Amino acid sequence: MGALGSWLVSLAGPAAAKILAALGVGIVSYAALSAALTAALSAAKSAWGGLTGDALSLIQMSGASSALSIVCGALMARLALLAVKRFEVLK
Repeated sequence: MGALGSWLVSLAGPAAAKILAALGVGIVSYAALSAALTAALSAAKSAWGGLTGDALSLIQMSGASSALSIVCGALMARLALLAVKRFEVLK
């Protein structure tokens, strides 16, 4: 039973190390990109504060802030998929 256990550990060890390394890099890159996109969104929303009342109400009615959030979410999803494929966690 001891030989079987050591054989299974020798098979699972490199795969586990690769998966944990990929997850660690993915979490760090996701955190950095999330912070950057959140800062960009808040900068865009604060820039809208300088607009006149009519222009600002038109932008708010059009849903521009929701559109920016959707686009940033799509960018984050695409970057996450690229990171997963880069580290060959999924093929």
